[in-house]
Amino acid sequence: MSDNRAARGKKIRDEAFGKDGLKTWDELNAICPTHARAIHEYCFGTIWDRPHLDLKTRELIVIAAAVASDCPNEVALHARGALNRGAEREEIIETILQCAPYVGFPKTNHALKAAKDVFDRWEAKKDDWKAL
Repeated sequence: MSDNRAARGKKIRDEAFGKDGLKTWDELNAICPTHARAIHEYCFGTIWDRPHLDLKTRELIVIAAAVASDCPNEVALHARGALNRGAEREEIIETILQCAPYVGFPKTNHALKAAKDVFDRWEAKKDDWKAL
């Protein structure tokens, strides 16, 4: 994997999650630098850097995947990223709602609660959460 992809991946990540989001990556890096680097290089530096989907759409897709996997922490992280990419709250809610018939109400319940928590804290934490 190239250092260029890792650097590009970090830039894409930072633009989504802001200063507060860096804590997650610092924690992962402290536990397993190889894993953290793979996320930067492959997830963000390779997949997210492709030209055919805009970054807001990618955030919404990841939210849907997180809903399906019942990962509310990831829903929250990417809801913040989606807001930083210009998504409206309604688009995030619709993304989660669209999943209900396919993955079940308990998973979408968890996701909606995670998204609401982000919406409720968005303005108060916006300086720490906004894109770097």
